[in-house]
Amino acid sequence: MQSKGQLAAKVIGIILVLLLVAGLVAVIYKFTNGFNEDFKTFYVEHDGKQILAQDSELALEPGKTYRFDVKYTFDTQQSETKDYIVGIVPNAEQDFEYLVDGEIYLYSQAGDLSAAFSFKKQATHFEITLREDMTIQSVLETVYPGQQVEVPETAADENPFPYALIVSSYNGNVSYRIAFNLGADVTGITLDPSQIIFTG
Repeated sequence: MQSKGQLAAKVIGIILVLLLVAGLVAVIYKFTNGFNEDFKTFYVEHDGKQILAQDSELALEPGKTYRFDVKYTFDTQQSETKDYIVGIVPNAEQDFEYLVDGEIYLYSQAGDLSAAFSFKKQATHFEITLREDMTIQSVLETVYPGQQVEVPETAADENPFPYALIVSSYNGNVSYRIAFNLGADVTGITLDPSQIIFTG
């Protein structure tokens, strides 16, 4: 027959095992985006928050510089720093045609847009800068310097998140697509005799 001390020790042991299992399940849940994706050995962090979903959206403000940290899940301070791949490309929810010196191009095929965002890549993080006057047209003008670019007026309305950050691990096994825009969307307008209030 077990003594009370042995029984208590056994109960404590079971509780510790259950806590360990629960903690392990929580970690797996977090790094698989709620068991919906493969386990992430690489992730992105922005403004103190981990980005673990393969596809996400961010509303950014013009005139600011934003930093994104890249981390490998199992690395320690002693681990050798691993490289990563990053770039900015069009996010064409509704593709559109634009003109460059009179020739027709598709926005979805515009290629790398990174140069328009004063892109700075470091060993463990990168930064992008959004100019105050940035528009889809000004971004494309950076891609085609010295050429006349014409973008449809409806392009921004049809594409509320027109740009996408693509961040991948050094071997390309893990990749994130972070769609972003310049400023919060207006979701409603409240009219008042003395003022107009935009609510985001």
